[in-house]
Amino acid sequence: PKIELIHDAVRGCNIIEFMYFSPKKEELRQIEPYYLIFHWSSWYVWGWCRLRSDWRMFKLNRLSGLRCSGEKFEKRSAPLPDLSTDKIFPCRFQAKILFAPEYKWRLIEEFGPDSFTEQSDGMLLFSFGFSDGENLLSWILTFGEKAELLEPAELRRQLGDIAGALARKYEGL
Repeated sequence: PKIELIHDAVRGCNIIEFMYFSPKKEELRQIEPYYLIFHWSSWYVWGWCRLRSDWRMFKLNRLSGLRCSGEKFEKRSAPLPDLSTDKIFPCRFQAKILFAPEYKWRLIEEFGPDSFTEQSDGMLLFSFGFSDGENLLSWILTFGEKAELLEPAELRRQLGDIAGALARKYEGL
């Protein structure tokens, strides 16, 4: 239903409204929709955001209460979004992580075979740039004790704090 509503809004030049949930906050947005995009295994809508007075891309899974406002818009000259990884996900953290060999398949699936080097003991030294520290920490936690974050030092400390908090929470079970 979201895709159909947006598709119809694009064709009919109708403003759409929705509540958008980002890592920082949730906001009511009104946009002039121009493109539906399937990228990074998800659907997005690209359009002119009236709140920001700029072109923005919104992930469909993060919006709720989607509706047509009933207001029409006059088409602008719409640029295609720059979907390059560096533009959308600029590297803020260069991570080095040591993984147990049984996760080779997952590193290859998610980042490709050139994202790690096999060590003499069979461990996998992974190196990759991440744009968001919280997402990096959450991702590492999905490997449990089979991954060790080596760098960056500040995120290694944060991960240690998280591990300590988890240990206290489940102490005595």
